[in-house]
Amino acid sequence: MRFGLAPLALIAAMTAGAAHAQETGSMRPDTSPVGVPEGRSTGDAARAVHDDFAQCIVKRHYIQVTKTLAGPTDLAKDHTTLPKLMDKACFFGSSSVGKVGGLESVEVTTNPIAFRGGLFKALVVKDFARKPVAFGATPVEMIGDNSDMLTFADCVVRRNPAASLTLIKTTAGAAAEQAALGALTPDLSECAAQNRLSMRKGTLIGFVAEAYYRESIAAKSMGVR
Repeated sequence: MRFGLAPLALIAAMTAGAAHAQETGSMRPDTSPVGVPEGRSTGDAARAVHDDFAQCIVKRHYIQVTKTLAGPTDLAKDHTTLPKLMDKACFFGSSSVGKVGGLESVEVTTNPIAFRGGLFKALVVKDFARKPVAFGATPVEMIGDNSDMLTFADCVVRRNPAASLTLIKTTAGAAAEQAALGALTPDLSECAAQNRLSMRKGTLIGFVAEAYYRESIAAKSMGVR
């Protein structure tokens, strides 16, 4: 199975040695939507597999993931650092996308924005899904690449943290995801009132997850309950 993004320059890859089971991971610099031109999964189904892959990585390499994502967004740096997180066990380990799908060959193709979004979704679910924290009185400053998108997402999560968390926790493509987006529509409209922003659903949710995580970590560090 293949899920990924439009075929531009290959940035990184890894391949298994076993002849019967090939797993590869690559990162490309474009921002096209997740799709599967020759596989069985497309669109939302592919996003769901992508999220499972990211969740496995966070489960296996939590400390490394948090350190890699700690600073401001730097997409050029991400091309080097993010592929290093692609653990082959998350292709064919006990809870991997390969085992879940009963697959003998998996190729994961992603880009820094999509991969970051998946990792932040997994971090939020792991750290704050059961015990959300109240955000601080002052918004976290979103700096680095895509700071405008993150500032927009931060506006959304601060206006409606409960609905934002629900959106982050839902499975890609599920009815609950669409319902959560509907609940956030007034906040999305209000936060975008001063700017004309355009992004795909998966990209939006990834930015919401990153903003939510950064606000939660900042509040936790200040002892906010």
